[in-house]
Amino acid sequence: MDSLLQWLEVPLDSWLACAAVLLLGAFVQRATGFGLAVVGAPLLLMIEPRLVPVILVLFGFTVSLMMVRRYWHEVRLREIGVALIGRLPGNGLGIWLLLAAPMVVLEKLIAAIVLFAVLVTVCRFELPVNRFTLFVAGILSGVFGTVAAIGGPPIVLLMHGFSPDRMRGNLAAFFVLTSLLTLLTLALAGQISVWHFKLALTFLPAVLLGNALADTIAHRLDKQLLQRLSLGLCTLAALGLLL
Repeated sequence: MDSLLQWLEVPLDSWLACAAVLLLGAFVQRATGFGLAVVGAPLLLMIEPRLVPVILVLFGFTVSLMMVRRYWHEVRLREIGVALIGRLPGNGLGIWLLLAAPMVVLEKLIAAIVLFAVLVTVCRFELPVNRFTLFVAGILSGVFGTVAAIGGPPIVLLMHGFSPDRMRGNLAAFFVLTSLLTLLTLALAGQISVWHFKLALTFLPAVLLGNALADTIAHRLDKQLLQRLSLGLCTLAALGLLL
């Protein structure tokens, strides 16, 4: 194990901490509909900044693909189509920020994105759902998703009126498609290397375990309590980045 992690250029304690964060994030996302990146981004940024955003985008795609299989009957592409178009300029702006901004600025930006995600989850704002709001949400999702792999909150903001299963299905489909677009954007900008994929393979069991645990026990847990605890952890981590 030590020789493997030395080959991957990651200390054992950092790898274990990152694996635990990804397990928790996968559990929360499977149980509540989203949360892998919101939980993971600020914590991974503190532990191993090189993992953000590529590793989170890879596993966001993996978990969303498993979710969309379960909620496929709830997916309505017409409800997310305009937002997908908005992702294109959003991804372009996001990759510009990722390449141009110094790390200290990116840390503050990611912290702000996480706090925005917490605010969206806690305060159920009622906004009109139309082509304009979906397009703007798509742009913001592109910026947030490319910089921090947290592309969900702007879309969630417009889906508060959906049933839980319909929200999960549409978010999962949106994340599957936009994760592929973000990976392509990051690859074209030279931000993805073979190292990311090798490291992702070592974390895959933790993500699958978090997903399986959620399938097994999440229905027995108080989802509101689980969400509050995960949002509290995210808030503390984001505030830590701001200090």
